[in-house]
Amino acid sequence: MPVAAVDATGLETRHVSAYFGLRRANGSGHRQRSWPKLTAVVHTHSHLILGAIPGVGPSQDSPDFSPAMRQAAALARIDTALADAGYDAEHNHRLCREELGVRQTVIHLNPRNTEGRRPKAPYRRAMQERFDKALYN
Repeated sequence: MPVAAVDATGLETRHVSAYFGLRRANGSGHRQRSWPKLTAVVHTHSHLILGAIPGVGPSQDSPDFSPAMRQAAALARIDTALADAGYDAEHNHRLCREELGVRQTVIHLNPRNTEGRRPKAPYRRAMQERFDKALYN
């Protein structure tokens, strides 16, 4: 049962430590405005990187989900896709389930000010009803 996890991370642009950079910038008002960002799809058992999309942060994570998952699906059959709330969108569930043949998506729901209402989209509603917390953690 191949399980893949999707997430994004920001990367340092220089060789100095974050602590030194903050200490040096303290008082000068200089702040780094953007940084390299990497969205990766990783096979959870072997830690093999199946897909990687470079970008610039800060930015939303969700737009990089589709190209990263397409790369991953071209290299390996994925049974389950795990992702955090940054990727919670019906079109991401639909891509995995209907186009890429992923049997199960476990994408943490972003509440979006729903005030206790159920999501209207079918895959998001299924996540609310049957979220596999043990697998996600």
